[in-house]
Amino acid sequence: MNKKNGFTLIELIVVLVVIGILATYTTQMLSRNNRSEAINHILTMMRYTQNLALHDKKHDRTNSYWQRSFWRFEINNCGSSDQIFYKIGTDIDYSKGINRSETAIDPANGKFTFWNSLKSCPKNSTDALKAQVSPNIFLSQRYGINSVTSDNCKIWNKPGIGFDNYGRPIESYEGTVTPDYYGHLNRDCTFTFAFQDSSIKPFQIVVIKESGYIYLKENPDL
Repeated sequence: MNKKNGFTLIELIVVLVVIGILATYTTQMLSRNNRSEAINHILTMMRYTQNLALHDKKHDRTNSYWQRSFWRFEINNCGSSDQIFYKIGTDIDYSKGINRSETAIDPANGKFTFWNSLKSCPKNSTDALKAQVSPNIFLSQRYGINSVTSDNCKIWNKPGIGFDNYGRPIESYEGTVTPDYYGHLNRDCTFTFAFQDSSIKPFQIVVIKESGYIYLKENPDL
């Protein structure tokens, strides 16, 4: 009896089909996991910002720009690139922007949630950690997010949201010397996050006016 050597053509075709199915399934699973991780992280950090506003008040209403020191979550680009990062901070020197010493610490690693928008993003997580910056803030590098838009909420013309000491959402940081609620949202705010990989479905995070409740909105049209 002759021994059977190798595979027949049909067996090879079956193996290739199975490998293709497994590869497609694995890719889809990784995409779903990446999307879920991005959603969970961003929701967590927005709520963290709100919690800081409630428990770590920095504003001084004797200063005409007191509203600038409310805690805020804002989206920026790294230099001239389309890579995106976020930072969390409070403008306690009322200079309009947020510097490194004014930013929050990422509870996950004890690093700053800050990057200079004039600089390019660090090449990898190791470079970010060396600079004492949390790699979690770089949404493009970590999750593949390449677009963030916002409706009804911007800070200095960029996507962002702030919270007063009662946790209420605000978008304006203009100067006023009276607590007239200037800048508080009168409409719900919606952030839309899209991925460089078009096969990954975009997602939306909504911040409810007045209450500041933050939730994921699964839009079937996206």
